[in-house]
Amino acid sequence: MPNISRTAAIVIAAFAFFAGCATYSPKPLLPEKTARQFEDRSLGRPSLEKFIEKNLKKHITPWPPAKWDINTLSLAAFYYNPGLDTVRWRLQETRASVITAGERPNPSLSVSPEYVTNLSPDSEPWILGFSFDIPIETAGKRGYRIAEAKGNTLAARYALAEAAWKVRSALRGAMLDYFASTGKYNILLEQVRIDREALSVLKARLAAGEVSEPDVTRASVDYDRTFLLAGEEKSRLINTRSNIASAIGVPVKALTGIRFSLGIFRAPPPLESFSLPGLRQKALTNRPDILEALAQYEASQSHLQLEIAKQYPDVHIGPGYQYDQGQNKWGLGISLELPVLNHNQGPIAQAEAARARRAAHFRAIQDGIITDIERAVAGYGSSLERLKTADELVLEKGKSLSSLESMFNVGETDRLALLGGEIEYENARLLRLESLVNADRALGLLEDALEEPASDSRPENMP
Repeated sequence: MPNISRTAAIVIAAFAFFAGCATYSPKPLLPEKTARQFEDRSLGRPSLEKFIEKNLKKHITPWPPAKWDINTLSLAAFYYNPGLDTVRWRLQETRASVITAGERPNPSLSVSPEYVTNLSPDSEPWILGFSFDIPIETAGKRGYRIAEAKGNTLAARYALAEAAWKVRSALRGAMLDYFASTGKYNILLEQVRIDREALSVLKARLAAGEVSEPDVTRASVDYDRTFLLAGEEKSRLINTRSNIASAIGVPVKALTGIRFSLGIFRAPPPLESFSLPGLRQKALTNRPDILEALAQYEASQSHLQLEIAKQYPDVHIGPGYQYDQGQNKWGLGISLELPVLNHNQGPIAQAEAARARRAAHFRAIQDGIITDIERAVAGYGSSLERLKTADELVLEKGKSLSSLESMFNVGETDRLALLGGEIEYENARLLRLESLVNADRALGLLEDALEEPASDSRPENMP
């Protein structure tokens, strides 16, 4: 029966399409292996070198660099930080969703063989038939699905840029803590030296009967307190390096022998160096979180259009064939859903509410940016004023110390008075360091509000 053979061939050909299906490949996570991979991370990897050179668009000689600045460390963080990997794979998911959205519904095949048992011997007992169901989407649903998926993909790209900025901001904060702790520890070491020398002078005078025991006791208490403060600051200094390693995404041992370039913290730029109106406008229109919220809003509009389009039913065309006792029968069916009980009102209402929520989210981000910028500008300006006052105090104490040194050299004052002047100068330096660090923190808040570095320290391609 040639017709039966043709039918069988068609069925076999239809099932052959399944040969192109994807297969599952297990990728188990082994905690021991992932932990070992983390411990093996370093800042000297050739792959990291290629990544940094590609983004900086220049060769780095020597490698690894003698000092790591905010640029190179930020790129190392972009390379290693696990938080960015999570956002990157989220972006890959949304890119795959564009493929999903663009896929057209597959036709279906139905095979329905029948066998008749009460026919005459000369009749063919088999009735073989098959039919197709070919769905046809209407009202532009596929285009709306694709537009929504592309909007979500664009939002995911901006989410990656936002995550990259937060990684850089956290790294800057950790480096600033290291800068502050290093400076404070060095000043405290100098104060320990001065207090030790002052205590030695007072003990000698006590032996000579020139001072009383309470004077020596007070000096001893001052020395012990300064010594303990220096020890605490040393522990804090070690912790700040751990925080830098965490911000980058490497083990602490990866920073062994690594030196940091901290010049960006030594002289905060004046407030006048910022073009605040232009930066404010740029932040309100081009910050990654603003663009992410805008892309999400556009995706919600496409979703609403999709739900409205779903009011119009899709069409199903069903061509079919039947071999019935020697007769070839062909048929064509058309089916569609009848929208008589509902017109997709619920999903449309949900989509409208989701769009309104996205719009409110966008406006909330913009309002928050305005508030953050105004607060950050005011805070940075006042911190610069305090830094100026601290600079003047250091200058004043420096002049006083120079005068005491001159008097000491000619015998017009004693060693204890000179040490007192040195302590006052170191205290002024400590106050100046605190003011400088506060100004740098305020600058960091301003950078975060603008999501723009204060100087030309942004890597070429933030991910």
